[in-house]
Amino acid sequence: MAQLYLCISQSENNIPYEFSMTGVRVYSLEEALYHCLHNWRQTTEDFLSAPFIRWVEGLGLLHIAAKISELADTKNFSMAFMSFLSLTDFLPQEDLAALHRELSVWERRHPWEKLKEQGDFWLAAENGERAYGFYAKALKHKENVALLNNAALSLMHMGDAALAADYFARALELEPKNLQLHFNHIEASILAGYYNEARELIDEAAKKAVNHPELLYLQGEIQFRQKNYLEAARLYNAALDIKYDPDYLYRLSDCYMRIRQFDKALTAIERVEEGDQDLKFLKKQAEHHATSGNLPRAIKSIEKAVLAENSRADLWTVKAAYHRMDYNLVRAQGSITRALTLAPDNPAALLEQARIRKAQGRTKDYQDILHKILEQFKKDYRKML
Repeated sequence: MAQLYLCISQSENNIPYEFSMTGVRVYSLEEALYHCLHNWRQTTEDFLSAPFIRWVEGLGLLHIAAKISELADTKNFSMAFMSFLSLTDFLPQEDLAALHRELSVWERRHPWEKLKEQGDFWLAAENGERAYGFYAKALKHKENVALLNNAALSLMHMGDAALAADYFARALELEPKNLQLHFNHIEASILAGYYNEARELIDEAAKKAVNHPELLYLQGEIQFRQKNYLEAARLYNAALDIKYDPDYLYRLSDCYMRIRQFDKALTAIERVEEGDQDLKFLKKQAEHHATSGNLPRAIKSIEKAVLAENSRADLWTVKAAYHRMDYNLVRAQGSITRALTLAPDNPAALLEQARIRKAQGRTKDYQDILHKILEQFKKDYRKML
């Protein structure tokens, strides 16, 4: 006979717990247990944390919260996690047994491998700061090319290209024949503004890879950043003559946008093959249409992007901006409301909301939002101290 499982907490709860890595919100202990079971690698920082325990207490489950607190003293992670998942009879025993076997294998891995796994998750999510924290810890256990490369990539996401270049240089000492590391090192040097050093590195790499399209592209990057857009365009086209790469086309289109040859810029974008017309393509296409003054086409492109990824606050914010610029304040307000629902404290979304309020003639709301943004910046700054 089928058995009905009742939630351990029978009272209604409107306050969710949001897992730090996955961003998933749960409203009951059962939901939390299920999420941890199926996403255990991404929930290891949560299940024993003070915020999670307080949330469980808020459900009225004081005895469960006390048991979770006791688990914090368990030195063996596998034992603590399995004990946590077994606090109720909600999860199937066969699933728990399968996870226990998986955890046993995982615990035999080196500490740096576990930390790298966490860092890789955040790097894939383009959260350089969180990723770098894990890579830095992993590098204390072992220094290898994968860790140094990924740490450098996370630093580039953080905007610290100079330090990233140092990491790539250290990685190259371990694998001097790794051509991709050479390319990464050159790119970081360019982003850091070390143009002379980057040219020397390009010349060095050219000895290993004669007439390589990536080296032509990187030479183009130097010219682009020095505002020599025609020369940069020549180099990007030279790279494209050897190899098709959508990134080369995006940069070529940027050159034409800088010299206000909008038709050429859009033609370059249209050369991106259909299979590569992803989110990046739609954002770039929308940006070019907006800059050239064709807001209806810009809105059409960004709407396709939103349709593909409707949970991204940044896309809704851009959509709101285009509607505002097109004097459609009703649709602008609808889009920014959606953005702020997804990310209530996002500075870019708040700033766009302020601009919409100003366009609506609501000056006090405009000033209040700007004050809120300033306070948020102060709060974030204090956290960094």
